[in-house]
Amino acid sequence: MSLFRRKDPLKSRDRALKARLADLESQIEQLDQAGTPSPETHAAVHELKPGDEPLPPRPNHPLSEQPLGTAESQNETLWQWFSRRFRKPPVSSNPRMVNFLAAGSIQGLRPLRYERRVARNRFLAFSALLVLVLIGLFWTLLQQ
Repeated sequence: MSLFRRKDPLKSRDRALKARLADLESQIEQLDQAGTPSPETHAAVHELKPGDEPLPPRPNHPLSEQPLGTAESQNETLWQWFSRRFRKPPVSSNPRMVNFLAAGSIQGLRPLRYERRVARNRFLAFSALLVLVLIGLFWTLLQQ
C-alpha cells in the first residue's frame, strides 16, 4: 500500500536538514580536533568610542517627529504634483512579484490595486483631454 501514499515534503526536508546538520557538526569536531587556533577579537573592536575622537553631535530635533525612512518635506510645484500622479511606475520582470504586489506585502513597493487605480486615472484623464480636443476641432469646423 505504500505505493499509493504520497511522501510528505516536510518530513523529507526535515531529514535532509538533519543530515546536513550532522555533516556540519562532524566538520566542526574535525576542525576542533585539528587544533586550529580560533581568531581572537581585539578589545578595540568592542569599544564604543575608540581613541580620542569625539562622538558625532546629536540632532537638535527629536527623531520621533519624523516617520522612519522619510526625508524632510519639500514644497513641490503644481507640475511636479501633477506629473507624479500620472507617472508610469517601474515594471518588474519577475512574474512572481505580481503576487507580492497584489497583496501589498513588500515594503517600498506599491500594491497592485494602487497601480491599477493610477492606470485608470491616467486613461480617464487622457480620454477627457482627447474629447476636449475633438470638441474644439468640431467647433472650429462648424464656425467656418
